Amino acid sequence: MLSKLRIGPKLLLAPGVVLILLLVLSIGAYAGLLRQHQRLEEMVQLRAVRLKAADDLVISAHKAHAEAYQLLTWINASFSTARVDALLRELHARHAALDSQFARLEMSTQNQPAEQRYVALSQAAYGLYVKAVADVIELSMADHSMAANAMSKAERSFDVVAQRLDELARLEQSLSVNAYALAESEFATLKTTMPLLVAVSIALSLLVSLQVRRALLRELHDIGSTASNLAQGNLTVQQRSYGRDEIAETARTLDGSIRNLNATLRNILSSAQTIGSASRMIAAGTADLHINGLDNATQQKLALVEQAAMAASSLQQQAVDLSEAVAKFKLDDYTPADPPGAPERNSRKHLSAVRN
Repeated sequence: MLSKLRIGPKLLLAPGVVLILLLVLSIGAYAGLLRQHQRLEEMVQLRAVRLKAADDLVISAHKAHAEAYQLLTWINASFSTARVDALLRELHARHAALDSQFARLEMSTQNQPAEQRYVALSQAAYGLYVKAVADVIELSMADHSMAANAMSKAERSFDVVAQRLDELARLEQSLSVNAYALAESEFATLKTTMPLLVAVSIALSLLVSLQVRRALLRELHDIGSTASNLAQGNLTVQQRSYGRDEIAETARTLDGSIRNLNATLRNILSSAQTIGSASRMIAAGTADLHINGLDNATQQKLALVEQAAMAASSLQQQAVDLSEAVAKFKLDDYTPADPPGAPERNSRKHLSAVRN
């Protein structure tokens, strides 16, 4: 895969991997913080609010129950009607507030079936309790002796209400504890995962850097080896796979140059062999021509020598004849009575006779 990348992308590969890992790490950290925020929001704005609402219901129910006993006591003690009516209105307001609290809690727990179940049971038990208290108040207005017996029924209803509200409070407490434990577990996971991701990011970036460095050094080593072989006269082109980067293009160009040089040297060698063969043929032809020329010249010189010998022989014969003629030449033909110049004329005549 690295061989298909150019040098620029190769050099940017390790920083790109680091940036991607940092981005993943940042996203993971942000997701972890967001999850922690959701858990804290659930604990503070959901579980704490519902736990407080359940506690408020328990407190309000106990206050309403105490006010109901106080109202019965005032009625039995024959307190003034104004004070009894004021306390009765306060008790009704307390019951209305409790109904509103139950309604709000029921609406907030629509998506939580377990909580809604306990809220519904508590609200139903509280409705029965309110009805029993109303009966007790009505009976106490008519007959004080019947009010004490009727209050026992209301007390049992309140015990059921208290039990349901306690169950709801324990459920909310349990859910709050579970939410805290889940948040703590997620934080522990995040605390372990973040350093691990950092270590993985560093290791992966170093691994990518080493792989890129190894690929570049391998290509450079191949080019260096080829150049060294070329300097030593080894024109063998090694078989290797070329990449797509600038170093691979340089290696491809160098191998192509070596191939061209091999082809050129082969052409030069072939031309030299052709020239050598032609030279040997020309030398052989020249030797033949030289021998033929020497033969002709020798024959001509022999002919000239023979002619010179014949001429020399002729001259020798003429010299012999001349010497014989001179030997036979006599000066006795000369007499004192002859006039001056007569001997010369006689000699000339004699030579003319010899030549003839």
